[in-house]
Amino acid sequence: MAKKAEHRGGAYPHVLVLLGFNQYEFMRGIFAQARELRWTLDTNYNRMGLTPAPGETYSGIIAVVGKQEELDVLRRYPTTPCVDLSAAWLWDLAAKGANRVGRVTYDPAALGHLAAGHLLDQGYRHLAFVNVCNGWHERPGIRTMAEDAEKRGGDFREIPLYRRITTRPPYSATCHTPAALRWLAKQLRELPKPCGVVVADDWAPHLLSVCAQSGIAVPADLALMGLFNQREVCELAPIPISSVDIDFEHIAREGSRLLGRLMRGAKPAAAPMLLPPRGVVVRQSTNMLAVHHRQVAKAVHFIHEHFRAPLSIDEIATAAGLSRRGLTVAFRRELGESVARYIARHRAEEAGRLLCETDLKTAEVAERAGYTSLEHLYRAFKRTADTTPARYRQQHRRQR
Repeated sequence: MAKKAEHRGGAYPHVLVLLGFNQYEFMRGIFAQARELRWTLDTNYNRMGLTPAPGETYSGIIAVVGKQEELDVLRRYPTTPCVDLSAAWLWDLAAKGANRVGRVTYDPAALGHLAAGHLLDQGYRHLAFVNVCNGWHERPGIRTMAEDAEKRGGDFREIPLYRRITTRPPYSATCHTPAALRWLAKQLRELPKPCGVVVADDWAPHLLSVCAQSGIAVPADLALMGLFNQREVCELAPIPISSVDIDFEHIAREGSRLLGRLMRGAKPAAAPMLLPPRGVVVRQSTNMLAVHHRQVAKAVHFIHEHFRAPLSIDEIATAAGLSRRGLTVAFRRELGESVARYIARHRAEEAGRLLCETDLKTAEVAERAGYTSLEHLYRAFKRTADTTPARYRQQHRRQR
């Protein structure tokens, strides 16, 4: 049975959507709750950058406060129920002159725990965190990562990049000055290798560029772990970036539910509602076990860069700086399998990823995963998964 509409003065509740950035999953969560609660939405700010006209009134406001412009809008509605979903820049809204609001966001300590756990499970014992804001949303995660590394016999260090960024938040998160990047390159070169490095998604592509310019292989030397799983960043990077998925849609749903309660007269809690992340989305930037043998790490990196083309053992050995026999012996000792088996497994994993995450035709999946023909792809899936590519895609998409 549908819920009774919440009328105010005979009209459906009118809610202002004031998001500082147009995150698709946020909008999907808000839309789902708006349908259930029978709200009408003002999305002009998100669609066209238009702030409310003078005299416009609202039953409630749901916001991600990231710029002064959003804060100024909130100050115009000091008595309107409001829920803020932001976690980073303008957290203490009351101190900045806005009304007291409900707050729903992710749990930063849990975020750090998942990021560190994934890297430690991959075999990395050296962990580092690139701190770009030093905000309240980063410090609990830093503590969690350090504690988890220590508990499991590893070590942890913080790279305080925020000290090299002079502009004020929120713009510090994207201020990539040449001086800051040179300093960052020096820090990354000095890390013990192999090392797992955690950074917010918006900075991860810049770390990839710094690594490429400094001769640092990802993930063989540095496994790069993002935070927040912003797919337009993580999936389109030159090396797709693993990331912790904080589930923006769930945060928006819970925030919208809270706003509904506030609009019915409830009072916002003094403490924020912190929601656990959904999990880790593994992509190429961490998708290998930590390799402590330098030449084998080079071989693995070469395979990851060139697996789409035909590869010979001699070619890989040359890239690694080893003889053919030296590579064969070291590779099996370090990774427990032959070079040929590793290449076959990596191609199959890439084909599986493309089948699950894209709508590419099977023939194109085969080509992009390094198979010389569609028949070779079918044989590989029969051998490794005992199924066909089409059935694999159907089965695993249902599980997502």
